[in-house]
Amino acid sequence: MATPDLSVVVAVYNEDPRNLIRLLQRLEEILLAVSIKYEVVFVNDGSGERTTRALREIAGEFPYVKLINLSRNFGQQAAITAGMDHSDGRAVVNIDSDLQDPPELIPKMMELWRRGYDVIYATRSTRKDSVPKRLFAFLYYRVLSSVSAVEIPRDTGDFRLIDRKVVDALRRLPEKKRFLRGLVPWLGFKQVGIAVDRGAREIGESTYTIRRLLRLAFDGILAFSVAPLFLIPVAGGILGALGLITLAVAFALAPATQPFVFVMAGLLILSGVQVLSTGLVAIYLSTALEELRGRPTYLIGEKLGKGFEGHVATPGLQEQRESRATKEDALADALSAAASSR
Repeated sequence: MATPDLSVVVAVYNEDPRNLIRLLQRLEEILLAVSIKYEVVFVNDGSGERTTRALREIAGEFPYVKLINLSRNFGQQAAITAGMDHSDGRAVVNIDSDLQDPPELIPKMMELWRRGYDVIYATRSTRKDSVPKRLFAFLYYRVLSSVSAVEIPRDTGDFRLIDRKVVDALRRLPEKKRFLRGLVPWLGFKQVGIAVDRGAREIGESTYTIRRLLRLAFDGILAFSVAPLFLIPVAGGILGALGLITLAVAFALAPATQPFVFVMAGLLILSGVQVLSTGLVAIYLSTALEELRGRPTYLIGEKLGKGFEGHVATPGLQEQRESRATKEDALADALSAAASSR
């Protein structure tokens, strides 16, 4: 059974099928040109029928593809974890299926990996997302960096290459709820960042809503910082000071309302501190409860593809590459036709 130099892990959730075949085409053009043996591990994170059907067709056509259909939607971090758990490459790259992160950066990552780096992550120097999304990302990474107990690289997503020993170390971690952007830096090893220009999505619409982004942001802060707990006494002090100022103003300006203002200010201050304190502690307790339950990070519905039999994409003769290109183009035309007929 051939061992691939590289495993490319792609978490997929309701992605436009045309992007999937374009990703395969670009990977083949880039990786085979530099003589890299590779496999592609698609993880279907509970997608709808259209994306699932396309992934099944791809797994049936390309022998170096592994397809893992999760039993339901577990989230991007769980899907990436599933892909890494079922990868065989000496190095593993995770990349999004929307092609906003350029696969053309992978050979440079491989070059740095061969020079001895264990983790090579892509730092987004520019990004062509919407203004609200760019602003949210800018603020989030800086807040996370300032409160985290681990040095998490700013403006860095999940597009990275990691060595097999790092993958094995990740698999040994007992955490069920995973935030890989923090776990990988926490592991240590020899890490380096390279700049990437994150492009705009050309086909389809993003399934990463503001709600999903906020959930990921909270997961990151809860997993790698206890700073919010220390905000409780700070907030209590601020609210207490505001209450004293309110009382002072009431005594100076409206003596007749002093008893009423005194009671209301005291109740508001006490209630505010209690609610804030209880809420923060409850959030951390809920996270701890999820870990104590010990439920698996993901569940697999089925596994498909000859990639599980050890097939990899290998540099070959020009005639073989032309044959593969013809097959890819035919499948791309079929998927495009299906997309246009919706």
